[in-house]
Order: sequence, then structure tokens, then C-alpha cells
Amino acid sequence: MKKTKNLSDIFEQIESIMKKFKKDDRICVVHHDDSDGSCSSALFYTTIYNLTENYPDIIPIRGPNDIRKGLVSKLKTLNYDYVIFLDITANPEDLVGLKGFVLDHHIFKDIEERDDMRYFNPCEFEKDDEKVVPTSYMCYKILIDLFPDEKVAWIGGIGITEDHRVDICKDVFENIKKENPELLKIENINQKNIEKSFFGELWDMVRSGRMIKGTEGSKTAVFALVECKNRPDKFINGLTQHSSALRNFYEKVKYRTDGVLGEIERTGEFYKKEKVIFYESPRTQIKSATSFFSDKIRQKYTEWVICVTNIDKKNNQIKMSIRLEQTVRQVDLVSILDNIKKKIDSLKGGGHRSAVGAFLNIDDYEEFKKEFLNEVSKY
Repeated sequence: MKKTKNLSDIFEQIESIMKKFKKDDRICVVHHDDSDGSCSSALFYTTIYNLTENYPDIIPIRGPNDIRKGLVSKLKTLNYDYVIFLDITANPEDLVGLKGFVLDHHIFKDIEERDDMRYFNPCEFEKDDEKVVPTSYMCYKILIDLFPDEKVAWIGGIGITEDHRVDICKDVFENIKKENPELLKIENINQKNIEKSFFGELWDMVRSGRMIKGTEGSKTAVFALVECKNRPDKFINGLTQHSSALRNFYEKVKYRTDGVLGEIERTGEFYKKEKVIFYESPRTQIKSATSFFSDKIRQKYTEWVICVTNIDKKNNQIKMSIRLEQTVRQVDLVSILDNIKKKIDSLKGGGHRSAVGAFLNIDDYEEFKKEFLNEVSKY
């Protein structure tokens, strides 16, 4: 893997590749379907159009596992000139026959890039996960490097908020205050304040797409962002075709979330000594509900570690979304998960220090809770 030394090095090398795009090139953007991935896709959608005067195709996916489900074959059949993977830990060795690059920010192992499929990730030179910027930050910086007149900081800010990296990306939020002061009327920019501000609603709107309609909903979010890139007020109020659909998705999610927040003290398990809450998510048709609910509960109980579970009896699994407020609790969830994996074979998952996703066999859940409380108590 060719080494990059810093973010500027990543930006320079990616911009060099993108400047080679031609007007008749067929380009596809494959992106993670969360808010960071969707905002990254919207930003590069704009970059590619500005470079080629043609819109790329976009394909949202749930995660790296989807790449191993025939996606590469599909992309080869469609005969794209370039394929860009955003916010996905895709190994170029698994992408033989495709030309382009991967831009990611997740912790990775055993990645081997190729000359025609590069892999870029700030984790290569930044070993502190809390200092690794999101993909949307990098896509935003590349866009304004190439087209400085674009006023789209608000789109980058949504993805940054999703990945809990406001504190290391304050320059983007300062730009939001300049470009769209009506969106951000706070003096002290930090993760907690941004989530509580009106700007936090924008984040919820974007991620509501995949929660109601899955990957198609994520695509709706991307198109809504692109439609409204110069008019965030239209996005917020649902005044375009795709933003209107997204606004309806958001209202459905908000209604269900208000119910969860109202019942958690009655149905949640509160461990006061360790300050940990275990909460079983109610049955719902909303996708990725555990992740969304855990974020909302975290915002309400900032001093607690939150574990929201979803029981999948058909597959004998419990899926978990674990969150904490990183400005309040200095607990490393990745290390905790890795330690418990050594004791529970069925436990799988990972993420960031303050946000992880995991699953395990139902029969192992009680043991997991015991081990988890024990690990948290060490901090």
C-alpha cells in the first residue's frame, strides 16, 4: 500500500485522479448508506458533475459484506470507467476488474491496494481513532479545493455530526456559520451543542431515509441534498421532490423515537454503579432502529453508557448498538468489545471508541452483560 503522510497528501492524490475524469466517462459512486456515507456521496456527486458535466450513478450499500454479494460482478457488467467507494472498508484485492479508488476512515487490517484501485484512509498515519476525520469531511475538503465557490459546508457538517467528530472538524462548522448563519446560531462549537442545535435535525432527516426505506431511502437522501445544496431551507422544509419524501420519513421516525424516550425509565435496565443502561428495542419496521435509538438515549443520559438491543429469534442472534457521550465518559468501547470477544466466541462487531455495533448468540447475552459491566467498571 502506497503510504500517505497526512490529509493534504490524501487530498492531493485523489484530486489528481479525479482531474483525469473525462466528459464521456461513466462513473459510479458506491457508498455506505449512513449519514456520513450519504453526505460523502452527495458531495462527490457534485464534484463529479462539475468535472464532467455528467451525473454519476450512485449505489448505497449497508456495509463491506454487500461487496461480497455479487456487487463487483454487477459493476463489471455495467462497464464503468471509474468506481469510487466511499465510507466503506473495501479491499482493492476484492475489486479486481474495477478502476478507481476507495476513501475510508474505519480501522482496517490487511489492505492491499492496486495501481488502478487505490485505498485512502487517514488511519494509515493517525493512530488515535478519536482524531480520524470522517469521509464526509474529506469529500468536502476535496470539493472546495477543486471548486472553492461551492457553499456546501452544511452537507459536510451533517456527515461529521453523524460520526461524532465535530470537535476535530470545527473549520467546517465555522464555514457553515459564514455561508448559512440561520442554520447554526451557537458560539461554542462542539459535538454536544451541534446535536442539540437545529442542525441536529438535519442529521436526523438524512439518516431517516435508510431507516424507513433502506438503501433506496439513502439514495433519496443523497438526491435531496444535491437538489437543495444551495438552498438548505428547501431541504429542511421538504420543498423539493426528494426532500419532501425525506421529510415524511423523518416525521415517522421522530414519532417512534418520542415513544421510546418516554418508556425507557420503565422498561430499561439501569446499572447505577457502572452507569450502564441496557434497553431492548421495541419491535418496529424501522431499519437500523437500534443505532438511532441508542444515539437519542445517549443524548438524554449523557453520563451513561447505552446498549440498545434487538432480538432476532429467527437467526438466534441479538444485535446491539452501544453508545456513550465521548465528552463525558472516557470509555473505550472498541477495547471493551475486543476483550469480551476473547471470552464469547459468538460475539462479533466493532466501530469507534464511543460507538460500536455488535451481535452475538441469544444464549450468550447474559454472559455478555456480566462481562460488559465488569469491563466498564475498570474505567
